[in-house]
Amino acid sequence: MAVATVSTAASENAHWTSRTLAIVLLCFAINMADGIDVTILSFIAPRLQAEWQIGADAMGNLFSAGLLGMAIGGIFIAPLADRFGRRRIILAALALMSTGMVASGLVTGVVEFFFMRVIVGAGIGTVLAAMAALASECAPANQRNLAVGMVQAGYPFAAVFTGLLVAHLLPTHGWEVLLIGAGIITVILFPAAWLLLPLANARAGGEGAARRVNALFSPDFRSRTLFLWAAVFFGLMVLYFIVSWIPKLSIEAGLSETNGIYAGALYNLGAFVGTFLMSVLAVRMPLGRLVPVMLGSATIAMLIFGTMSMTVELTLLVAFLIGVLLQGGYNGVWPIAASAYPPEFRATGIGWAIGIGRSGAIIGPMLGGYLMAAKVSLGMLFLSYCAPLLVCGFCAWRVWRSSNGTMRQIDRN
Repeated sequence: MAVATVSTAASENAHWTSRTLAIVLLCFAINMADGIDVTILSFIAPRLQAEWQIGADAMGNLFSAGLLGMAIGGIFIAPLADRFGRRRIILAALALMSTGMVASGLVTGVVEFFFMRVIVGAGIGTVLAAMAALASECAPANQRNLAVGMVQAGYPFAAVFTGLLVAHLLPTHGWEVLLIGAGIITVILFPAAWLLLPLANARAGGEGAARRVNALFSPDFRSRTLFLWAAVFFGLMVLYFIVSWIPKLSIEAGLSETNGIYAGALYNLGAFVGTFLMSVLAVRMPLGRLVPVMLGSATIAMLIFGTMSMTVELTLLVAFLIGVLLQGGYNGVWPIAASAYPPEFRATGIGWAIGIGRSGAIIGPMLGGYLMAAKVSLGMLFLSYCAPLLVCGFCAWRVWRSSNGTMRQIDRN
Protein backbone atom coordinates (compact mmCIF):
# COMPACT_ATOMS: atom_id res chain seq x y z
CA MET A 1 0.00 0.00 0.00
CA ALA A 2 2.86 2.39 0.85
CA VAL A 3 4.51 1.73 -2.50
CA ALA A 4 1.38 2.68 -4.38
CA THR A 5 1.31 5.95 -2.47
CA VAL A 6 4.74 6.85 -3.81
CA SER A 7 3.46 6.54 -7.35
CA THR A 8 0.40 8.64 -6.58
CA ALA A 9 2.39 11.37 -4.86
CA ALA A 10 4.80 11.57 -7.74
CA SER A 11 2.05 12.59 -10.14
CA GLU A 12 0.41 15.29 -8.01
CA ASN A 13 2.34 18.34 -9.31
CA ALA A 14 3.04 18.59 -13.03
CA HIS A 15 4.27 22.20 -13.15
CA TRP A 16 5.62 24.94 -10.92
CA THR A 17 3.09 27.49 -9.66
CA SER A 18 3.70 30.83 -7.96
CA ARG A 19 2.54 29.27 -4.69
CA THR A 20 4.81 26.24 -4.77
CA LEU A 21 7.77 28.33 -5.92
CA ALA A 22 7.21 30.79 -3.06
CA ILE A 23 7.13 27.93 -0.55
CA VAL A 24 10.40 26.48 -1.83
CA LEU A 25 12.01 29.95 -1.71
CA LEU A 26 10.79 30.36 1.88
CA CYS A 27 12.35 27.01 2.76
CA PHE A 28 15.58 28.26 1.16
CA ALA A 29 15.46 31.37 3.36
CA ILE A 30 14.80 29.32 6.50
CA ASN A 31 17.73 27.09 5.64
CA MET A 32 19.81 30.26 5.35
CA ALA A 33 18.91 30.99 8.96
CA ASP A 34 20.03 27.45 9.81
CA GLY A 35 23.37 28.16 8.14
CA ILE A 36 23.86 31.32 10.16
CA ASP A 37 22.90 29.68 13.45
CA VAL A 38 25.19 26.67 12.99
CA THR A 39 28.30 28.10 11.33
CA ILE A 40 28.59 31.31 13.34
CA LEU A 41 29.94 29.27 16.25
CA SER A 42 32.86 28.00 14.16
CA PHE A 43 33.77 31.56 13.18
CA ILE A 44 33.71 32.91 16.74
CA ALA A 45 35.29 29.77 18.26
CA PRO A 46 38.90 31.07 18.45
CA ARG A 47 37.73 34.28 20.17
CA LEU A 48 35.39 32.37 22.49
CA GLN A 49 38.18 29.99 23.49
CA ALA A 50 40.50 32.89 24.25
CA GLU A 51 37.98 34.89 26.30
CA TRP A 52 36.65 31.95 28.31
CA GLN A 53 40.05 30.20 28.45
CA ILE A 54 38.73 26.80 27.31
CA GLY A 55 40.63 24.14 25.39
CA ALA A 56 39.90 22.46 22.06
CA ASP A 57 38.23 19.51 23.80
CA ALA A 58 35.75 21.79 25.63
CA MET A 59 35.11 23.71 22.41
CA GLY A 60 34.39 20.42 20.66
CA ASN A 61 31.75 19.72 23.29
CA LEU A 62 30.09 23.08 22.56
CA PHE A 63 30.07 22.28 18.84
CA SER A 64 28.46 18.95 19.61
CA ALA A 65 25.76 20.53 21.82
CA GLY A 66 23.92 21.91 18.79
CA LEU A 67 24.24 18.56 17.07
CA LEU A 68 22.78 16.79 20.10
CA GLY A 69 19.84 19.16 19.83
CA MET A 70 19.47 18.34 16.13
CA ALA A 71 19.22 14.66 17.01
CA ILE A 72 16.50 15.42 19.55
CA GLY A 73 14.61 17.55 17.05
CA GLY A 74 14.96 15.03 14.22
CA ILE A 75 13.79 12.01 16.24
CA PHE A 76 11.16 13.46 18.58
CA ILE A 77 9.80 16.66 17.00
CA ALA A 78 10.18 16.39 13.21
CA PRO A 79 8.04 13.20 12.89
CA LEU A 80 5.10 15.20 14.30
CA ALA A 81 5.00 16.97 10.91
CA ASP A 82 3.49 13.76 9.45
CA ARG A 83 0.67 14.03 11.99
CA PHE A 84 0.06 17.76 12.49
CA GLY A 85 1.29 19.10 9.15
CA ARG A 86 4.49 20.82 8.07
CA ARG A 87 3.36 24.37 8.98
CA ARG A 88 2.93 23.92 12.73
CA ILE A 89 6.18 22.07 13.15
CA ILE A 90 8.22 24.56 11.09
CA LEU A 91 6.81 27.45 13.15
CA ALA A 92 7.67 25.65 16.39
CA ALA A 93 11.18 25.01 15.10
CA LEU A 94 11.69 28.70 14.24
CA ALA A 95 10.61 29.63 17.78
CA LEU A 96 13.19 27.25 19.26
CA MET A 97 15.96 28.53 17.00
CA SER A 98 15.35 32.22 17.68
CA THR A 99 14.99 31.75 21.44
CA GLY A 100 18.16 29.68 21.72
CA MET A 101 20.25 32.04 19.56
CA VAL A 102 19.30 35.21 21.43
CA ALA A 103 19.86 33.49 24.79
CA SER A 104 23.28 32.22 23.59
CA GLY A 105 24.44 35.82 23.32
CA LEU A 106 23.33 36.60 26.88
CA VAL A 107 24.76 33.69 28.89
CA THR A 108 28.05 34.01 30.74
CA GLY A 109 29.13 30.40 31.30
CA VAL A 110 30.00 27.26 29.35
CA VAL A 111 27.20 25.13 30.83
CA GLU A 112 24.47 27.66 30.02
CA PHE A 113 25.91 28.13 26.53
CA PHE A 114 25.86 24.35 26.02
CA PHE A 115 22.14 24.09 26.83
CA MET A 116 21.23 27.07 24.63
CA ARG A 117 23.03 25.41 21.73
CA VAL A 118 20.99 22.26 22.37
CA ILE A 119 17.79 24.32 22.03
CA VAL A 120 19.02 25.90 18.80
CA GLY A 121 19.94 22.47 17.45
CA ALA A 122 16.51 21.04 18.30
CA GLY A 123 14.91 23.70 16.13
CA ILE A 124 17.34 23.15 13.27
CA GLY A 125 17.01 19.35 13.31
CA THR A 126 13.24 19.71 13.21
CA VAL A 127 13.08 22.23 10.41
CA LEU A 128 15.59 20.38 8.21
CA ALA A 129 13.38 17.29 8.03
CA ALA A 130 10.11 19.21 7.63
CA MET A 131 11.50 21.44 4.86
CA ALA A 132 12.96 18.55 2.87
CA ALA A 133 9.60 16.79 2.97
CA LEU A 134 7.69 19.96 2.10
CA ALA A 135 9.96 20.92 -0.82
CA SER A 136 9.70 17.41 -2.25
CA GLU A 137 5.91 17.46 -2.06
CA CYS A 138 5.55 20.96 -3.57
CA ALA A 139 7.82 20.50 -6.58
CA PRO A 140 6.85 18.92 -9.92
CA ALA A 141 7.67 15.21 -9.98
CA ASN A 142 10.64 15.60 -12.34
CA GLN A 143 12.05 18.58 -10.39
CA ARG A 144 12.02 17.19 -6.85
CA ASN A 145 15.74 16.50 -6.63
CA LEU A 146 16.37 20.06 -7.83
CA ALA A 147 13.93 21.54 -5.29
CA VAL A 148 15.29 19.64 -2.29
CA GLY A 149 18.87 20.34 -3.34
CA MET A 150 18.23 24.06 -3.78
CA VAL A 151 16.65 24.28 -0.33
CA GLN A 152 19.83 22.74 1.08
CA ALA A 153 21.87 25.40 -0.75
CA GLY A 154 20.46 28.06 1.57
CA TYR A 155 22.64 26.78 4.40
CA PRO A 156 26.09 27.32 2.81
CA PHE A 157 24.89 30.46 0.98
CA ALA A 158 24.20 32.16 4.33
CA ALA A 159 27.35 30.71 5.87
CA VAL A 160 29.47 32.57 3.30
CA PHE A 161 28.15 35.94 4.38
CA THR A 162 28.25 34.90 8.02
CA GLY A 163 31.98 34.36 7.78
CA LEU A 164 32.59 37.66 6.00
CA LEU A 165 30.45 39.61 8.48
CA VAL A 166 32.06 37.94 11.48
CA ALA A 167 35.53 38.74 10.15
CA HIS A 168 34.47 42.39 9.82
CA LEU A 169 32.38 42.83 12.99
CA LEU A 170 33.97 40.51 15.56
CA PRO A 171 36.94 42.79 16.38
CA THR A 172 34.67 45.76 17.16
CA HIS A 173 31.36 44.31 18.41
CA GLY A 174 32.21 41.03 20.13
CA TRP A 175 30.70 37.59 19.68
CA GLU A 176 27.72 38.19 21.99
CA VAL A 177 26.20 40.85 19.71
CA LEU A 178 26.69 38.61 16.68
CA LEU A 179 24.77 35.73 18.26
CA ILE A 180 21.88 37.99 19.27
CA GLY A 181 21.77 39.42 15.74
CA ALA A 182 21.58 35.91 14.29
CA GLY A 183 18.62 35.16 16.54
CA ILE A 184 16.83 38.32 15.39
CA ILE A 185 17.18 37.22 11.75
CA THR A 186 15.33 34.00 12.60
CA VAL A 187 12.60 36.00 14.36
CA ILE A 188 12.06 38.02 11.17
CA LEU A 189 11.30 34.83 9.21
CA PHE A 190 8.54 33.77 11.60
CA PRO A 191 5.75 36.04 10.23
CA ALA A 192 6.66 35.13 6.64
CA ALA A 193 6.29 31.44 7.49
CA TRP A 194 3.06 32.14 9.38
CA LEU A 195 1.50 33.85 6.35
CA LEU A 196 2.76 31.59 3.57
CA LEU A 197 2.83 28.05 4.89
CA PRO A 198 -0.97 27.66 5.39
CA LEU A 199 -1.26 27.77 1.60
CA ALA A 200 0.55 24.46 1.43
CA ASN A 201 -0.11 22.76 4.73
CA ALA A 202 0.85 19.11 4.39
CA ARG A 203 -1.63 16.32 4.91
CA ALA A 204 -1.56 14.99 8.44
CA GLY A 205 -1.04 11.27 8.42
CA GLY A 206 -3.72 9.18 10.04
CA GLU A 207 -1.30 6.57 11.36
CA GLY A 208 0.12 6.74 14.87
CA ALA A 209 3.73 7.65 15.45
CA ALA A 210 4.68 4.07 16.31
CA ARG A 211 3.17 2.77 13.07
CA ARG A 212 5.03 5.38 11.02
CA VAL A 213 8.32 4.40 12.65
CA ASN A 214 7.53 0.70 12.14
CA ALA A 215 6.90 1.41 8.46
CA LEU A 216 10.56 2.40 8.11
CA PHE A 217 11.46 -1.23 8.85
CA SER A 218 8.85 -2.93 6.69
CA PRO A 219 10.33 -5.29 4.06
CA ASP A 220 10.15 -2.63 1.34
CA PHE A 221 11.99 0.02 3.37
CA ARG A 222 14.22 -1.73 5.93
CA SER A 223 17.36 -1.84 3.81
CA ARG A 224 17.17 1.73 2.57
CA THR A 225 16.44 2.99 6.10
CA LEU A 226 19.58 1.40 7.55
CA PHE A 227 21.79 2.51 4.67
CA LEU A 228 20.34 6.02 4.86
CA TRP A 229 21.13 6.19 8.56
CA ALA A 230 24.69 5.07 7.85
CA ALA A 231 25.09 7.60 5.00
CA VAL A 232 23.91 10.47 7.20
CA PHE A 233 25.98 9.28 10.19
CA PHE A 234 29.30 9.05 8.34
CA GLY A 235 28.61 12.06 6.13
CA LEU A 236 27.80 14.32 9.06
CA MET A 237 30.76 12.98 11.02
CA VAL A 238 33.09 14.41 8.37
CA LEU A 239 31.00 17.42 7.38
CA TYR A 240 30.67 18.85 10.87
CA PHE A 241 34.31 18.21 11.64
CA ILE A 242 35.19 20.41 8.67
CA VAL A 243 32.46 23.02 9.25
CA SER A 244 33.30 23.35 12.93
CA TRP A 245 37.08 23.42 12.70
CA ILE A 246 37.95 24.84 9.24
CA PRO A 247 38.98 28.30 10.56
CA LYS A 248 41.09 26.70 13.31
CA LEU A 249 42.54 24.11 10.89
CA SER A 250 43.43 26.89 8.46
CA ILE A 251 45.26 28.71 11.24
CA GLU A 252 47.09 25.44 12.02
CA ALA A 253 48.01 25.30 8.32
CA GLY A 254 49.72 28.68 8.65
CA LEU A 255 47.05 31.33 8.10
CA SER A 256 46.33 34.29 10.35
CA GLU A 257 43.12 34.47 12.41
CA THR A 258 41.45 36.75 9.85
CA ASN A 259 42.56 34.59 6.90
CA GLY A 260 41.38 31.52 8.82
CA ILE A 261 37.91 33.05 9.00
CA TYR A 262 38.12 33.88 5.29
CA ALA A 263 39.04 30.24 4.63
CA GLY A 264 35.87 29.22 6.45
CA ALA A 265 33.88 31.68 4.35
CA LEU A 266 35.46 30.36 1.15
CA TYR A 267 34.68 26.80 2.23
CA ASN A 268 31.03 27.79 2.60
CA LEU A 269 31.08 29.61 -0.75
CA GLY A 270 32.34 26.37 -2.24
CA ALA A 271 29.59 24.51 -0.37
CA PHE A 272 26.96 26.76 -1.97
CA VAL A 273 28.50 26.35 -5.43
CA GLY A 274 28.75 22.59 -4.92
CA THR A 275 25.16 22.26 -3.70
CA PHE A 276 23.87 24.36 -6.60
CA LEU A 277 25.96 22.31 -9.04
CA MET A 278 24.69 19.06 -7.54
CA SER A 279 21.09 20.26 -7.81
CA VAL A 280 21.45 21.15 -11.48
CA LEU A 281 23.33 17.97 -12.37
CA ALA A 282 20.76 15.86 -10.48
CA VAL A 283 18.19 16.69 -13.18
CA ARG A 284 20.51 15.18 -15.80
CA MET A 285 22.56 12.56 -13.93
CA PRO A 286 21.65 9.79 -11.46
CA LEU A 287 22.24 10.98 -7.92
CA GLY A 288 23.38 7.50 -6.96
CA ARG A 289 26.46 8.02 -9.13
CA LEU A 290 26.96 11.75 -8.67
CA VAL A 291 27.13 11.68 -4.86
CA PRO A 292 29.88 9.00 -4.55
CA VAL A 293 32.01 10.71 -7.23
CA MET A 294 31.85 14.08 -5.47
CA LEU A 295 32.56 12.60 -2.04
CA GLY A 296 35.45 10.52 -3.35
CA SER A 297 36.95 13.64 -4.92
CA ALA A 298 36.47 15.47 -1.61
CA THR A 299 38.78 12.98 0.13
CA ILE A 300 41.54 13.88 -2.32
CA ALA A 301 41.09 17.60 -1.65
CA MET A 302 41.13 16.99 2.10
CA LEU A 303 44.39 15.05 1.90
CA ILE A 304 45.98 17.84 -0.15
CA PHE A 305 44.90 20.41 2.46
CA GLY A 306 46.28 18.34 5.32
CA THR A 307 49.57 17.14 3.88
CA MET A 308 50.90 19.74 1.42
CA SER A 309 52.64 23.02 2.28
CA MET A 310 50.91 25.74 0.26
CA THR A 311 50.77 29.50 -0.13
CA VAL A 312 47.89 31.44 1.42
CA GLU A 313 46.17 31.66 -1.96
CA LEU A 314 46.41 27.92 -2.62
CA THR A 315 45.24 27.10 0.91
CA LEU A 316 42.14 29.24 0.40
CA LEU A 317 41.54 27.65 -3.02
CA VAL A 318 41.70 24.12 -1.62
CA ALA A 319 39.34 25.12 1.22
CA PHE A 320 36.94 26.31 -1.49
CA LEU A 321 37.26 23.01 -3.40
CA ILE A 322 36.61 20.98 -0.24
CA GLY A 323 33.38 22.92 0.16
CA VAL A 324 32.33 22.28 -3.44
CA LEU A 325 32.94 18.55 -3.30
CA LEU A 326 32.13 17.68 0.32
CA GLN A 327 29.02 19.76 0.95
CA GLY A 328 27.79 19.44 -2.62
CA GLY A 329 28.14 15.67 -2.54
CA TYR A 330 26.67 15.23 0.92
CA ASN A 331 23.67 17.46 0.20
CA GLY A 332 22.79 15.06 -2.58
CA VAL A 333 21.87 12.59 0.16
CA TRP A 334 18.73 14.59 1.05
CA PRO A 335 17.04 14.38 -2.38
CA ILE A 336 17.81 10.66 -2.26
CA ALA A 337 16.23 10.48 1.22
CA ALA A 338 13.14 12.43 0.15
CA SER A 339 12.55 10.04 -2.74
CA ALA A 340 13.03 6.98 -0.52
CA TYR A 341 9.74 7.29 1.42
CA PRO A 342 6.07 8.02 0.63
CA PRO A 343 4.40 11.22 1.96
CA GLU A 344 2.65 9.38 4.84
CA PHE A 345 5.93 8.89 6.69
CA ARG A 346 8.42 10.97 4.68
CA ALA A 347 9.09 13.49 7.48
CA THR A 348 9.38 10.58 9.94
CA GLY A 349 11.91 8.83 7.70
CA ILE A 350 13.99 11.96 7.13
CA GLY A 351 13.64 13.03 10.78
CA TRP A 352 14.90 9.71 12.09
CA ALA A 353 17.77 9.77 9.60
CA ILE A 354 18.70 13.24 10.86
CA GLY A 355 18.33 12.15 14.48
CA ILE A 356 20.31 8.93 14.22
CA GLY A 357 22.84 10.48 11.87
CA ARG A 358 23.45 13.40 14.22
CA SER A 359 25.33 11.08 16.50
CA GLY A 360 27.95 11.11 13.77
CA ALA A 361 27.83 14.91 13.72
CA ILE A 362 28.37 14.90 17.49
CA ILE A 363 31.32 12.52 17.24
CA GLY A 364 32.98 14.35 14.34
CA PRO A 365 33.81 17.73 15.94
CA MET A 366 34.36 16.15 19.37
CA LEU A 367 36.82 13.58 18.01
CA GLY A 368 38.57 16.33 16.05
CA GLY A 369 38.93 18.39 19.21
CA TYR A 370 40.45 15.49 21.14
CA LEU A 371 42.84 14.64 18.28
CA MET A 372 43.95 18.26 18.04
CA ALA A 373 44.42 18.40 21.83
CA ALA A 374 46.60 15.26 21.49
CA LYS A 375 48.76 17.12 18.91
CA VAL A 376 47.97 14.74 16.04
CA SER A 377 49.50 15.97 12.79
CA LEU A 378 47.24 17.78 10.33
CA GLY A 379 47.80 15.08 7.71
CA MET A 380 46.76 12.23 10.03
CA LEU A 381 43.81 14.29 11.22
CA PHE A 382 42.40 14.62 7.70
CA LEU A 383 43.31 11.05 6.76
CA SER A 384 41.22 9.71 9.66
CA TYR A 385 38.12 11.35 8.18
CA CYS A 386 38.54 10.07 4.60
CA ALA A 387 37.29 6.51 5.19
CA PRO A 388 33.95 7.59 6.75
CA LEU A 389 33.36 9.86 3.77
CA LEU A 390 33.83 6.99 1.32
CA VAL A 391 31.43 4.86 3.36
CA CYS A 392 28.87 7.67 3.13
CA GLY A 393 29.09 7.66 -0.66
CA PHE A 394 28.64 3.89 -0.82
CA CYS A 395 25.60 3.93 1.48
CA ALA A 396 23.98 6.77 -0.45
CA TRP A 397 24.38 4.71 -3.63
CA ARG A 398 22.68 1.74 -1.93
CA VAL A 399 19.70 3.88 -0.85
CA TRP A 400 19.38 5.27 -4.38
CA ARG A 401 19.55 1.81 -5.93
CA SER A 402 16.94 0.44 -3.50
CA SER A 403 14.58 3.37 -4.14
CA ASN A 404 14.96 3.06 -7.91
CA GLY A 405 14.20 -0.64 -7.72
CA THR A 406 10.92 0.16 -6.00
CA MET A 407 10.00 2.72 -8.66
CA ARG A 408 10.77 0.26 -11.45
CA GLN A 409 8.49 -2.25 -9.77
CA ILE A 410 5.73 0.40 -9.66
CA ASP A 411 6.19 1.12 -13.37
CA ARG A 412 5.85 -2.56 -14.23
CA ASN A 413 2.68 -2.85 -12.15
